[in-house]
Amino acid sequence: MSSASPSPTSASPLASSWATPPEFYLDENSVTRRVRRFLVGLGYKVHTPAELHGSRDDALGVNDEVWLPLVGRRGWIVIATDIRIFEREHEYQAYLKARVHVFLLPAESKVAERVDLVDRNLAIMCGHASRRGPGVWRLTPRGPEPYEPPAARKRGRRS
Repeated sequence: MSSASPSPTSASPLASSWATPPEFYLDENSVTRRVRRFLVGLGYKVHTPAELHGSRDDALGVNDEVWLPLVGRRGWIVIATDIRIFEREHEYQAYLKARVHVFLLPAESKVAERVDLVDRNLAIMCGHASRRGPGVWRLTPRGPEPYEPPAARKRGRRS
C-alpha cells in the first residue's frame, strides 16, 4: 500500500477520470491564460471566443445570442463573469434555448483567485455538466451556489 502524499491538484479531477471529459468555453470576460493553462494541464479541452469566431478581433463584442447557441450545441461548460446576460430578457431567453451550464467567477476577482475557485470546484462542475438542462452557479470557496437570474425571478421560475 502506497502512502504517497496527494499532489497539489489532487482535488481536481484529470480529464481522463471521465468517460467523456467535458470541454470548457472561457467567455471573453473571464479568459485568463492561467485558468486556461490550469484546465489544459489537467487534460481538458478549453475553447475561447477567438477559436469559436475565427480570431480575437472577430470575437470581440459578439452578442450572447450568437455565441450561446454555438456553445450549447457543442455541450461545452461556460466559465464567465458576466452576470448581465441573465438580467436582459432577450439574452436570458438565448441562454435557456442554448441549454448551457454556466459557472460564474466573481467579476472583481484576481487571476489567482479565479484559478483557485476553478480548482476547488472542478469535480462538481464536471458532475453538473453530465446533467441535462441549463444551470447557472456562482463559484465560491465553499462550492458552487445556484444563481437565480433576475429574469427567472421575474417569471417565477429557476434556471
